[in-house]
Amino acid sequence: MKIGVLFSGGKDSTLTAILLSPFAQIELITVSFGIISNDAAMLAQMLGFRHVMISLEREFTMASIDTMIKDGYPSRGLNEVHKAALERAAERYRIVADGTRRDDKAPLLTLQEARSFEDRMHVDYVRPLLGYGRRMIDCLAAELLEVSYGECISFDYEVELRRLMERLYGDQTVNRVFPKEHLQSKVTGRKSRIFERQMA
Repeated sequence: MKIGVLFSGGKDSTLTAILLSPFAQIELITVSFGIISNDAAMLAQMLGFRHVMISLEREFTMASIDTMIKDGYPSRGLNEVHKAALERAAERYRIVADGTRRDDKAPLLTLQEARSFEDRMHVDYVRPLLGYGRRMIDCLAAELLEVSYGECISFDYEVELRRLMERLYGDQTVNRVFPKEHLQSKVTGRKSRIFERQMA
């Protein structure tokens, strides 16, 4: 069984891949607009997973930015991008997963949207972290991963959209649309003691 996991390099998508890996062959999928370079393939290799890069068209990028500016906040635009990313992944994989969790606001598909996605694309959509709260995610990450934290350090589509919005409309627009001091995680390694425990 093969599962394509949307991968931003952060702790949520990495934990998703690790949790599913005992049951399936995992391939990490990074969706990019080609706005910033990233080390997704190198990080995936370090984590022990195959990596696939999928591109989204510039027109779609502009439409999502327009939505964010019109709304004055990023949620709906990020959800539009996330749905498109899932659909692209579904063109390659019969089972698609992501790292969305219980406390997420965006991106996050509603139950109705998730069912519609499965029915339309004839796939299974898996969200292993949907039952986990922030504290439990942080505990799992501390146990399994080496993680750094900072602003705009992962390579998810939010970072690329912020960068393009900044180029086109300036800092003031970005600061009006996106929350200030939004810390992201980036995985830098897996803790070796986990492998030692599995071998024991």
